[in-house]
Amino acid sequence: MKIEQNQNKIFAVGFALIAIVVAWTLFRPAILKLIQKDDNSEEKINEEILKAPVVSSKGLYEKIKDKEKIFLLDMKTSDEFGKFHLAEAVNIPAQDLIADKLNSLGADKTSSVTVMNQGDDAYETAKKTNELVAAGYVNAKYLQGGVSAWQSQGYPLVSGGKSPLDESKIKKISVEELSRVLSDGQSVVQFIDVRNKEDFESGHIPGADNISLSEIERSPDSISLVKKVVVYGNGEDGARYAAIALFDLNFFNVYVLEGDLDAWKAAGGKTEQ
Repeated sequence: MKIEQNQNKIFAVGFALIAIVVAWTLFRPAILKLIQKDDNSEEKINEEILKAPVVSSKGLYEKIKDKEKIFLLDMKTSDEFGKFHLAEAVNIPAQDLIADKLNSLGADKTSSVTVMNQGDDAYETAKKTNELVAAGYVNAKYLQGGVSAWQSQGYPLVSGGKSPLDESKIKKISVEELSRVLSDGQSVVQFIDVRNKEDFESGHIPGADNISLSEIERSPDSISLVKKVVVYGNGEDGARYAAIALFDLNFFNVYVLEGDLDAWKAAGGKTEQ
C-alpha cells in the first residue's frame, strides 16, 4: 500500500512538471512580450529621456567655437555618418558605445562628452548617455534633436564626399599652373600632404605640412586662410576628401593637385625627406 502511494506521488509530481513545461512552452512568447513591453513602456522611455543631461545645438556650437575639448560621439550607421557629420565626431555604433570605448579615445571621467544620432530616436541616445553618466562620465550629455536639429539651425557639417554636391566643392590645380604660382615664391602656397607619417617621411614636397586624413577635421588652426592651399596624397581620392572637408570647414582657397605627387615628380619637382 505504501509503495503504491509513493508511486502515485511520483506520478503526480511528474505530471505537474510536464504541465509546467507545456504551459511555459505555450505561454512563454506572451510572457516575454509582456516583460519587454513593460521594459519599453512609454513611462519608462519618458523617464529615461527626462533623466539624461542634454545640450542644445546652440549650446554645443558655442562650446566648439570657444575651442572647448569635447568628445563627439555619433551613433549613426557608418553609411549615414559618411554622408555628413559634425567635424571631429567619432562614429561609434550604439552597441559599441561603452565606457571602455571612451577610455580608449583618451577621455577621462571629467571630459565633456556629447552623444548624438540623426535625431529620430531620443530614447536610444538618452539611454546611452545615462549609461555613460552611471559609469562615471559626469559631463556626458546628448544632443537635443540630434544631427537633424543641428543641420536645421544652419550649423556646419562635414560631408563624406559621396554626394553630387561635393564635386562642386573641389578645385584642381595642375603642376603647370602651380609652377606659375610658385614663380612668385613658395610662401604664397601651403602644401598639405595627407598621407601617413611613414609615407610622408619617405619623400614629400619641400615645406609641406603632414596632416593625415584622420586628422584633417581636427586641424583647422593649421590651415592658412590667406595662402593657396594645395593638398595631395597617395592618389587624388585622399586629397579629394581633404578638399571637401576643408571646404565644409570654410576654407575656400583649397586645391587638389592633379596627378598627385607622381605628377609633381614627373615634371621635375623636388622632394625632400
